[in-house]
Order: sequence, then structure tokens, then C-alpha cells
Amino acid sequence: MAAVGLMRLAARNLRKNLRRTLITAAAIATGLALLIFTDNLQTGSYATMVSRGVSMLAGHVVVQAEGYQDDPDMHLLVPDAAAVSAAVHAAAPSARVASRVLIQGLVQSTRNTSGVALVGIEPKAEATISDWSDKIVEGGAWLEPDDQRGVVLGAKLAESLEVELGDKVVLMVQGQDDVVSRLFRVRGLLRTGTDSVDGFMGLVTVAAAQAALEQPDTATMVTVHLDDADRVEAVRAAVQQSMGERPVEVLPWQQALPELYEYIQLDRQSSRVMFFIIAMIVCMGVLNTVLMSVMERVREFGVMMALGTRPGQIFRIILFEGILLGFFSSLLGLALGLLFTWPLLAYGLDFNELMGGEADVAGIPIDAVIYPQLHWSGTAVSCAVAWGMTVLSTLWPAWYAAQLEPVQAMRQH
Repeated sequence: MAAVGLMRLAARNLRKNLRRTLITAAAIATGLALLIFTDNLQTGSYATMVSRGVSMLAGHVVVQAEGYQDDPDMHLLVPDAAAVSAAVHAAAPSARVASRVLIQGLVQSTRNTSGVALVGIEPKAEATISDWSDKIVEGGAWLEPDDQRGVVLGAKLAESLEVELGDKVVLMVQGQDDVVSRLFRVRGLLRTGTDSVDGFMGLVTVAAAQAALEQPDTATMVTVHLDDADRVEAVRAAVQQSMGERPVEVLPWQQALPELYEYIQLDRQSSRVMFFIIAMIVCMGVLNTVLMSVMERVREFGVMMALGTRPGQIFRIILFEGILLGFFSSLLGLALGLLFTWPLLAYGLDFNELMGGEADVAGIPIDAVIYPQLHWSGTAVSCAVAWGMTVLSTLWPAWYAAQLEPVQAMRQH
């Protein structure tokens, strides 16, 4: 019997037991839809984490002093920051480039003193690469490029210092030879909803940070921000070449933000384990269903063998049933997975009640509303795995049916 004829028999058998076929297909499709939806949701959350981390703490590519990654000393700075920034611009003309200076010290008001992590920024460039400016509390102002005395404080930090907009604070930081004190005026308050940021961080201009460290024309890092994250390695190589013999290291974001990268990798591995467990549960369900179907048709297979159907053909009939069932279930699961995902592309999935507002991962504020992102390669793999697992689940029942003895099989009722 030709393969087409065997395929028709397999399709007829699936139609004959339509209720069982639909229940089995629904189980496979539901599991696949959940896998696709979860994968898309995770892809979106990872993209948000990377976008936030890259924009606020680093860049897709980061130029920093040699050894800074191993020993993040605030005095370990990139010299000739303006020239380095210009070289980076030339190497990656389509990228957005910004310098940052990171400072740790004490900030003092007339009432209290607190530790602070200040980020010296280029206000105009920063407004194009991060959303710090969008998180200024109403009434506050974003920094001006030439403002060397303005500071934007985290809202909780301001509360602990008991200061408001317009109040003065004093920053104390270790300079070249001695402790440097500089007077700042609070221009704005920053509220991200994350205690680790709102209670400890502040923003000043690069020029103000350089003056506090007594290190003009320096930067902790020169950051490169790309519209296409897939170009990271190509841009990193171009920037590395443009640096010549300068004592700097050029890192991709994966190395500049190792905690974030490791978190994503660990979360992916955990998800794969859970996906495998779900796939095995669905696989066992399919195996049980197909085996029950075979056991109910033992007498039918015995008659077919007695009429000349070979064991190999019996095997292929059941195998084709698995192929057709897997194909139909994968298409249904794909449709359901995309159906679950599509509305959330625009509206997101709100985890505010679960997370209590914004949370943070590796010190990076993460919005409680997560927007999925279509992960076509992962979707294709999930569909292929669902199809393959369905086919594999039919192998043993198919082998069992092929081993039947015609005479004994026909005695079955």
C-alpha cells in the first residue's frame, strides 16, 4: 500500500474517533500555546531589562579604564574623555554616545547625612538614551548642560535628608589628595518606585562630577547605545580598533552588566527545565491516548494483517496518525499562542499587585507592566518540539501494533 493510502487510512482513523482526537489535540495545543505565550512574555521582559540596564547603567558597548570591571574604583577613569567620545562617534556614526562619571560619597543637608551614588551625565545626550528625565517628580526640573551646582536626588533620599526642591546640600567625596566638599542645589526629585534607586542615587552634570573628583576631561565610562542590539559585537570591534593604544577596555553589555546577563541566562535555563517538564507531561498524555486507541483496535489490526497488510504498514499507519495529529495540534497551538500574545503587545500584562509597583533586577528598575515580544525562532522551535514529541509518542504503540499475531489479535473483543 502506498504512503498516500496509508496516510488516508490514518486520517480516517483520526476522524472515526473524532472526540478523542479533538481532546488530545486540545491538550497538545494548550500546552504549546502556553509555551509560546510564556516564551514571548519572557523575551519581552528580557528585552526590557536589557534596555533599562543599557540605558541607565551602561551601554550596548562600554569604553572604560583598564581594570575598572574588576575593581570599580571611582578614581579609575578614562582620560581624554572628549577625544575618546569623538573617536567612538567616528567608529559608530549611527550610534548615540554619552559619557558618564560615577561618584560615591556623602551628601549632607542641614538636618541629616546619607551615603549617595551620584551619576554625572550629559543631560541632552542622556535624555535620548534613558528615561531618567521622565521620572522627575512634578515641579522639578531636568539638569541643564552647563549647570555645575544642580543635583537631582532620588525621592526617598531627599526624604531621608529632609530636603525639598530648591534646598541646598553638600557633597563630600574623596578628591585627588583630600576630601572635597561641594555645594549643590536640589533641582529635581527622581521617583522610580525602586528603593535601591530612589533612596541612594542622584544625578549631576558630567562637569560637576569631574570637578568633585578634581579630574577634568575624564569619564568613568563612554557608553554607546544602538537601535539594533544585534550589532553589538560589530560595533564593539569597530570601537576597539578606534581606541588604538589608549589604556581602556571596550566591553559589550553582557560583560559590562554581568549580573543582569547571568540572571537572564539562569532564568532561561530554569524556564527550559519547566518547559521540558510540561512537554513530558503532554507527551505521556499523548502516549496514553494513542496506546488506548491501539488497544481498542487490536482486532481490526488482526483482520488487516490476515488480509495481507504487512506489520510495517501497520506501524506506518499509526505513525502517520501521530504526524497528522502533531501537525494539526501544532497549528492550533500556534494560533492560540499568538492569540494570547497579540492583545498584550499593546496593553502589556500588569504585575503591579504581585510586585507592588516597580521591582529591580541586579539594581535595575523594572516596570511592573510587562510587554511581550514575538520570538519567532523560539515559537518555531516550540512548534517543532510539540510536533516531534507527538510523533515520538506514537512510536511504541505503533511498534506494539506491528508485533501483533493476526490470529490472536482477531480473537480480541
